[in-house]
Amino acid sequence: MHSIPYNDTELLKRLASGDAVAYRELFVRHWDAVYSSALLLSRSPDIAEDIAQEVFVTLWEKRAQLAQVEKLDAYFFIMARNLLYSRLRKLASQDAYRQYLLDYQHETSHSGTEVRAEFRELESAIHAAIHRLPPQQQKAFRMSRFEGMGHEEIAHAMGLSRITIKSYIVQALATLRKLLAHYPGLFLLTIATLAHPC
Repeated sequence: MHSIPYNDTELLKRLASGDAVAYRELFVRHWDAVYSSALLLSRSPDIAEDIAQEVFVTLWEKRAQLAQVEKLDAYFFIMARNLLYSRLRKLASQDAYRQYLLDYQHETSHSGTEVRAEFRELESAIHAAIHRLPPQQQKAFRMSRFEGMGHEEIAHAMGLSRITIKSYIVQALATLRKLLAHYPGLFLLTIATLAHPC
């Protein structure tokens, strides 16, 4: 993928109007710095990867609001920091949440046919949403989530760079989150599990 001769301010203005090419250019330029900041803050490569992907998902979701951002590096750092703090706050109640899931599974294990029907509906909705992704995003996402391939393997198979594959998957996650946002909590839990970074 060739570099685009625009500065960050111009790219943000293009992104605000929905320019996916501008988004990918910002992703390529800033992924390493965002990941490094998240790693510095979290000291965990896995958490840093999660936080960096979340930063770029948020960038795409809030693109219409970003045309006025002047210092993108500072904006990314603050976003990464806030996402990490939010995650740490949630960890405080992790044990309670895990118990909730265990209780839910115990309750639903006795409701048989109705629960199986619900999960069939959820599975169908997931695949329908994935089918609505652009072809290249859909292919990369399926190879990642359903075939268990890493970014490097997908990049080789599709003849693209690893950073482009990362960009495709982040955009796919943002789109799926939007398409599936109206489903109840259990469904969002299912999507969160599906969308765990590889």
